Amino acid sequence: MFIALYVDDLIFTGNNAELIEAFKEVMKKEFEMTDLGLMKYFLGLEVIQGKDDIFVSQERYAEKVLKKFKMASCNPVSTPMELDTKLSKYADGDRVDASKYRSPIGSLRYLTNTRPDLMLSIGIASRYMEEPRYTHWKALKRILRYVRGIVSLGLMYTRTDDYRLVGFSDSDWCGDVDDRKSTYGYVFFMGSTTFTWLSKKQPIVTLSTCEAEYVAAS
Repeated sequence: MFIALYVDDLIFTGNNAELIEAFKEVMKKEFEMTDLGLMKYFLGLEVIQGKDDIFVSQERYAEKVLKKFKMASCNPVSTPMELDTKLSKYADGDRVDASKYRSPIGSLRYLTNTRPDLMLSIGIASRYMEEPRYTHWKALKRILRYVRGIVSLGLMYTRTDDYRLVGFSDSDWCGDVDDRKSTYGYVFFMGSTTFTWLSKKQPIVTLSTCEAEYVAAS
């Protein structure tokens, strides 16, 4: 059985119905608590449980983010970042209020709990929170426009008999124009289920594309 606790909210699950019921009865005797049944909403996560699958999304949270930053009626785009975008901390353009820039970054970072497709673009935009320029702000607004077009996307967890561990990794080479470091990413599946993903700048400057890929794979 799996148990998760956040402040006064408790989630528990497992594949033994009798054990779950017994645990619930013990907890009710020890603590004053309410059984809300199958989880449907938790900390911005929306959960739809079917017979053979579970779908997790943050649609309502995404809509709140768009409304908060006045992007609920913007024109959507098909990608979170333009192809071959190269941002720099020395970019031209007027400075943007740092607090105004950091606020949507923080909101979008929480959205990556169910949206692996946002990891790279949000990670790149996060590098310029100290002294953001208009170019960075424009790239950030594009991410919000992308979210506007597909707020309902999420993660589907399905039952399967094939529990092979499959992973994918990739890296660019010297993608950061300021320090020449590469950005790498990975995603891992257990069967058909995505359970972990990451996009991050490499800690060293690699001297070849082969070395950059090796660092990403390791």
